[in-house]
Amino acid sequence: MKNFWSYISNGSYSIGTTGGTVYLFDKNLNEIRKFQDIKYAYTPMFSPDGKMFIVKSTDGMLAIYSLETLSLIKKFRFSDIDGAQDDGFCFSPDSKLIINIERQNCSTLFAVSVYKTDDFSRISQLICDKRTVLSHIEYDGATNEYYVLGNNRNFRTVGFIAKFKNNNIVDKVKISKDELELYNIFSA
Repeated sequence: MKNFWSYISNGSYSIGTTGGTVYLFDKNLNEIRKFQDIKYAYTPMFSPDGKMFIVKSTDGMLAIYSLETLSLIKKFRFSDIDGAQDDGFCFSPDSKLIINIERQNCSTLFAVSVYKTDDFSRISQLICDKRTVLSHIEYDGATNEYYVLGNNRNFRTVGFIAKFKNNNIVDKVKISKDELELYNIFSA
């Protein structure tokens, strides 16, 4: 097996990324496709409905692939900022939306953008204040909520977990620097 930067499986397929190449394997770990559509492609994710997967590039690109046709559906640049685009993203539970943490206008200005998966148009974007740093977002089916992980640049010893709701970050709960580092390790 190759040395992958990321490797994930959904039971039917597995994906390994090496930066320049995305490898797709069947459930028996036979390589069935290899994609080289974007540079710095490190982070893959399967859609909840099992019909597609997405790969995020640290170069400010998203590439979306069909698991039905084993082909590229769409790739697009979500930011003109190259590098440092390794923050979290997730699908909505119905696979109709992609929620992506992005660096916009400069590498220190964070945004949360929401894209539709039928045409990949951006339908909303929250630009955070310059003090807010975001690192991860995920959906929790038990609470039916999206949660973000981050910290405030003015208080490096304190992080937060908050809800992403109605295009806002709400209900922040402070966590220690150690908790923030631990959560960041497990969310990567």
